[in-house]
Amino acid sequence: MLYDSKTRICKQLLESLLFERILPFTEMIVGMKNRFTFHIKDSEVIVEGKRGPFDRIRLDITTLRSSKSSGVNDSFEHLLTQLPIPDDFQEELRRTHDFDDLSQRHRLRIHRAGLDYEELEQTIIEGHPYHPCYKSRIGFSRADHEAYGPEAGNRFQLHWIALPSTLVQGNGILPIPLILGEPLLHMFLVKLEELKQTDYQILPVHPWQWLRIKQEVAQVGGVDLGEGGVFVQATQSIRTVFCPGQPELPHIKLPLDLKQTSAVRTFSVPNVVAAPAVSDWLKKQASELPMTLLSEFASCVGSNGPLAGRVGCVFRENVLTYVHNGEQVIPLTALAQIEVDGRHFLGPWLERYGHERWLRRFFVVYLEPVIRLVTEKGIGLEAHAQNTLLVLRDGWPERIILRDFHDSVEFVTELLDDPSDVPDFKRLHPDFDAPLNTYYEMSHPLALRELLYDTLFVYHLTELAYQLELTENLNEATFFDWMHQTIEGLPIDRDRLERIGWYEQRVTAEALLAPRFGLTNQIDVKNSLVQQGEEDDHAMD
Repeated sequence: MLYDSKTRICKQLLESLLFERILPFTEMIVGMKNRFTFHIKDSEVIVEGKRGPFDRIRLDITTLRSSKSSGVNDSFEHLLTQLPIPDDFQEELRRTHDFDDLSQRHRLRIHRAGLDYEELEQTIIEGHPYHPCYKSRIGFSRADHEAYGPEAGNRFQLHWIALPSTLVQGNGILPIPLILGEPLLHMFLVKLEELKQTDYQILPVHPWQWLRIKQEVAQVGGVDLGEGGVFVQATQSIRTVFCPGQPELPHIKLPLDLKQTSAVRTFSVPNVVAAPAVSDWLKKQASELPMTLLSEFASCVGSNGPLAGRVGCVFRENVLTYVHNGEQVIPLTALAQIEVDGRHFLGPWLERYGHERWLRRFFVVYLEPVIRLVTEKGIGLEAHAQNTLLVLRDGWPERIILRDFHDSVEFVTELLDDPSDVPDFKRLHPDFDAPLNTYYEMSHPLALRELLYDTLFVYHLTELAYQLELTENLNEATFFDWMHQTIEGLPIDRDRLERIGWYEQRVTAEALLAPRFGLTNQIDVKNSLVQQGEEDDHAMD
């Protein structure tokens, strides 16, 4: 079946609106399928589908029928104009269609499993498998999309500015000489000296962002130093860039006034200031667990005034420094992908090792360290697809590498192995003097289960299970049976799992779209890790 972005957007939009109870609907079981019926303005809409693990709704969008339209392409416009969705959300959906269509020229005609890490950062172009605004990029023009999106693999230089030190805050030693080169850095320093600007901080700026902050930089007495340094390329996250072919150089995360998947991608000032301290703490806590953490070893951010959170940088260790000869590293975003030949991305390795053997090994490698960090140390990480990398040897899972911690760590003091080791966040930034659940510290152990379930299962491994059912005839229930059995066999403290509510029959999941509609950001779903008996078929079809 040929790829069609309108079809995909309609599918993900309706699935999310129904799953998060944003759109009232009725559900009937008709034969082997579920029939969903809902009303929009003066139209009745019927579509068939099914319920998957964690109550996820999967629609057969080809069955979509409305009393006012026929066919999916016609339904795209009909749904966008008739559904009760805000105008700005409509714009995000339309831009997603535009940019997704534009991206298809870069879709590879080969199976991507043989590509290396840097190639995969460019060629995994699909975007978020659940959020319907997976490529909205509000603020980008079509030219910006080609210049700064990962799909085209374009390389560019960063812009550089100098700001008064009173306007920035950070920690760690910024590796600016490595990115700029000593000769250019010397030129910048000479220029600042000639301007009698000595108490200044030199910072990189994404060239797209520079055009949006140049006036504010001048207003606060900043100095425009121009473009220069090594050439960089966007990763899948767009705002993090890397230096192709130079594994010794770090990745650089930069703020952008860009809205992607309904969130503006600027920086949270206190989180960026705390980044190196968070990394040091996490690496110590996870030192005996079978995973690698990529340190965010230096950071700096505009801390006040019109540039607060809109300029800054986080320098992160390059994943390739932890990859050995004969190893391959893949972002877990690859796990939700079906290749142009109709096979799953993992197809060659599943065929080689067998579905059950490979998946059970993957569950051990991926889930054990993340769950044990919670049960043994009281710390939760957002180990979702974009933050997690899988290291393979001959296609066999060896270990995981995790990244991007400064705004995605949670802990509960009563569960900590050593509370005295926690960084003094209030000393790092005054905003950390805030109520629990605002930044890193949570008020209840259940928060850690919610973090794990959302990022590991509800919005992540459910996608892998669904795609394997479509491409490999592996029943989703079988997938989660194997996962449940694997987790039960891991060396994990069961009392701690009970304490975070791991075995509850129903769990709370985060609603990703509902807050846009003025609704609660939580939904109640069945816990498919403990309700395996309710599934009908536990075998390969």
